[in-house]
This record gives sequence, structure tokens and C-alpha cells, in this order.
Amino acid sequence: MPARMAVADPAGRPPPQTVTLLLGDTLDLAGRQQPLKPWRRKLFSYLEQELNISFEIKAYPWPRAERHARDGDGLIFALPKSADRLRELRYSDAASSNTLWLVTRSDATFPFRSMADLRGKTVGAVRGYSYSDEFEIARNNKLFKVDEDIASRATRLQRLLLKRVDALLLYQPSGESPADIEAALAQFIQPYLKELALPPGVRLAVLPKPVQVENGMHFAIARSRDDGLIDRINTALARQRRLAQR
Repeated sequence: MPARMAVADPAGRPPPQTVTLLLGDTLDLAGRQQPLKPWRRKLFSYLEQELNISFEIKAYPWPRAERHARDGDGLIFALPKSADRLRELRYSDAASSNTLWLVTRSDATFPFRSMADLRGKTVGAVRGYSYSDEFEIARNNKLFKVDEDIASRATRLQRLLLKRVDALLLYQPSGESPADIEAALAQFIQPYLKELALPPGVRLAVLPKPVQVENGMHFAIARSRDDGLIDRINTALARQRRLAQR
């Protein structure tokens, strides 16, 4: 694991080890990297304190971030599990969870119960990102067309509102209802609506049935480079859960 020397803790702990933390890009409309979401910042800060480490965060497009992780260049966060990845990467316990939803225009919703309901549609996805096994099987079988775009929520939502896609995939923290997500999306997209010239009353809608429920978000590292870090992360996460239950 890449490391560099740091200043010792005044309390007497040894200098924290610097750990490269690989993340997928999260871009704004101009293609600039967005700040960490508060819950991620809180999680990373907790682990830094508990494990006496210092994260050096490096964000890349997902395919490149995954390649670096497989090559042993650092720890990666939020890369979904798959049979292929599990052969090369060791995953931690779930650090948090999210749910995968379909978002449409409010004037173009459709019933969704299974992947079969996406037949013939164009679905927006983040370029290079793998979703649930069921979705990937349907994608490979060409049940629907996948329109891949950069990891910019603003860009993807605008493409949806302009009818470039029929629906887009969106991960949100577990526990949020479709109504909660719609309210957040309405606030998020408001600054861009003037340029889109949408018909009156058209808004973003979240289909009531999620594509995937309680998808765990994990840390992972190349099996050849795990020096006990994953076990230490698991111990810290278990302690965090116990404290939250008090």
C-alpha cells in the first residue's frame, strides 16, 4: 500500500499511514470534480481517526479507478461486487447502503416490475459503471439500449428531460422514498430548467419499484496487497454500528 511519512500525533501515536483511496468521478455540469458528500466525508474521517491513517483521495472515471484497484494501487470505495471482481479484490463489510431507482419524465412514466418492462427502451447509465447482476445480464442480452454518459448528475438529468433517454438509473441512500428523491431532484434541477423550455407541469418522476434494494457500499483492495487493512476496516465499522445502537 503506498505510504508516506507524516507528523506524529501529539498524544504519542505513531504517524498515520497514508492510504490511497480510489473513487469514481462525480462531476458537475462543467466537468469539475464535486466535493465529497457529507456522509462520505464523515465516514472517511471516522476511519482515519480509528485506524490512524490518512486518506489520499484520487478520483477517476470508474473503469480507470477499477483498473488501479486491481493493479494494487490503492483502496477503492463503492465499486459494486461481481463474481469477476471478487476473484481479484477483497471486499470489506458494507459501510453503508443505497438503492437503485429509475427516473423518468413525469409525462413518460411506465409500469416497472422487472427488467422485461425495459424492453426496447433507452436507459441512461454512468459510463464504465456496472449495476446489479440482473441489469447487466439484461444489458448483455440487448433487452434494452444503454446510453452511457459521464458521472455528472446534472448532465444525465438534462438528457432525460430532453428525451435523449427514456429513463436513467440513479443510486440514492437507502431509506429515501420516491417522494423524497423527487423533491431533492426538483430542487437540484431547478437552475437548469429555464434553458430546457419544458412543457408546463413536466418534472422528474421516480418509478415506485426500485431496480435494486439495499445495495451495500464497500471498500475493496487487491487481494495481493491486503496487509490486514480490510480486517481493520471491518472492526472499525462494527464498532461504529455498536455506537450507533446505544
